Amino acid sequence: MGKFFITVAVAAAACALLLESAVLDGAWRRSSRLTEERAIRALISEWVEAYRNLDAKRLAAHETHAVEVVDRFGQLRLQSATENEQLWSDTFEAISRKSAPPTVTLDHIEFLRPEVALVQVSWQFSEGILLVDGDRIPPFSEIDTYVVTKTQGVWLVAAHSMQEKKP
Repeated sequence: MGKFFITVAVAAAACALLLESAVLDGAWRRSSRLTEERAIRALISEWVEAYRNLDAKRLAAHETHAVEVVDRFGQLRLQSATENEQLWSDTFEAISRKSAPPTVTLDHIEFLRPEVALVQVSWQFSEGILLVDGDRIPPFSEIDTYVVTKTQGVWLVAAHSMQEKKP
């Protein structure tokens, strides 16, 4: 009878350790996910700030060297950081510094894998975009989807798709 109680006690202790390990692992995963989500929010915030300041170099620094961009004109695959920075530089040369900055809201982060996430961001250009030649792009809204990847401990934008938001 004594061996039975010892066996039951050892089995109960093993189950308790396994349960505690699973609970701690779950808590660690939630904590790790929150840390990664904060890092992604910081990345998007810095990317948006670079856009608002029309800073091509800073914006491109938050993207992978080869990045996919889909805008209203079609799809681009930029093969280098220089090509990427040049695209943003050309874009920003057309925008007047007097143009009102957009309102931006990070709507959703979805982790596909621990090192890959989809991020949806709403952009509202309530005054449109004033161009350097005096023309104005009328007010519009868009939903942007970013694919962000973590490489060597750093989150970067690997793809960016812009879609006009219909009322």
